[in-house]
Amino acid sequence: MRVHSYTIVHYGADYVCYALRSVYDQVEKLHVFYTPHPSHSHRVDVPPPESRDEIATAALACDPEGKIIWHETDIWQEGPQRDYAVDVCRQAGAEMVLVVDYDEVWHDATLEKALRHAWESNSVHNWLLNFTTLWRSFGWVCHDELWPVRIKDLRHVEGTAYLPRELGETYHFGYAVRDEIMRYKWLVHGHKNEALPGWWRDKWEAWPPPENCHPTCEHFWNPEPFDRAELPALLREHPFYNLERIE
Repeated sequence: MRVHSYTIVHYGADYVCYALRSVYDQVEKLHVFYTPHPSHSHRVDVPPPESRDEIATAALACDPEGKIIWHETDIWQEGPQRDYAVDVCRQAGAEMVLVVDYDEVWHDATLEKALRHAWESNSVHNWLLNFTTLWRSFGWVCHDELWPVRIKDLRHVEGTAYLPRELGETYHFGYAVRDEIMRYKWLVHGHKNEALPGWWRDKWEAWPPPENCHPTCEHFWNPEPFDRAELPALLREHPFYNLERIE
């Protein structure tokens, strides 16, 4: 089983190294695709909160075996961007492609079981994964029924299946970010025109976390207290780990 991963980054220096480290030992090559502009076709005059060099430094700092390959891209749409990343992995010899967004961190055991499940099933192209989303700290989480594609089996060209939840938890940190990052995220977000009125004031800035805090969907995310000791051990090194609230 030859597994490559891909990660697309436009911003994300706070987490990209942790995301890559969480899968590093179980993939052959880690492809990081840098894009200088947002991938939802929004053209804005505001520069991203982190420079290309800051992101590259963060990503390449966690590469003791020289497995990370840095790519420069200029693709505006997320779909073609992801398709291109998969094609690069395929051309590099991958049989399985692991999708690792910059703000997603795996437990070693969960990843091992997920890859084995997909490989031994040998049945579909797309494998869907459910995440646990951290909310404004490492001590609150939200649960939902979103299932993005996170493993692609290149032995197949079609078909979709769900990775069983009992394989273990995987964590999404897209809402455990600094205010600066969140402001930019929603400036360029593909669903920015669907944002609920007053979300920033009434939900993002509220503390303790309020109910019903998803930015676009009513009655979707309800933060719950979480024992941060359950997170992958590598996150104990993160500067946000002990913060009550990330600001």
